[in-house]
Amino acid sequence: MDILEAYKYCPICGKHGLKKVSAGKMQCEACGYGIYLNPTIGAVGVIMDKAGRLLVVRRSKDPAQGTLHLPGGFVEVGETLEQAIVREVKEELNIEVNVEEYLFSFPDLYEYKGIERYPLDFFFKCSIKDMSSIDVDLTESSEYKFLSPQEIKIEDFGLPSIRECLRRYFKK
Repeated sequence: MDILEAYKYCPICGKHGLKKVSAGKMQCEACGYGIYLNPTIGAVGVIMDKAGRLLVVRRSKDPAQGTLHLPGGFVEVGETLEQAIVREVKEELNIEVNVEEYLFSFPDLYEYKGIERYPLDFFFKCSIKDMSSIDVDLTESSEYKFLSPQEIKIEDFGLPSIRECLRRYFKK
């Protein structure tokens, strides 16, 4: 289901009668308030250890449960992309990283609880500052591991933006 179709009532006037006026906008017929479909922003880390291996996690929940993934998550209100990736990696793996450089961004599309979502993922090359207390948060991931570039199989990664990131990054 398109996320805009999930809205039934205007959040301003409370009336029924939202009308889809474009692919990314609904408008209340009563008061004129517009609801826009904007991407959710994600920050993702391409994190290599000193041996040149990529840090990956296995997703423990949908979307793409059971597939490999890169550490990262959604940006919170008032947070920069760089702050988000540092926080997300700390939450997911209890390690500290330095953001080295912005790499690229890719739009994504997946269904979550029956509704299509449209994240826009920003990828950053990160280095490990301290991993002395590395520990996976099982609510996010079921495991973590390091893969050499030769061990990476793109098809093992569940989300399209992550697969595109790996194709581009390891093409260098």
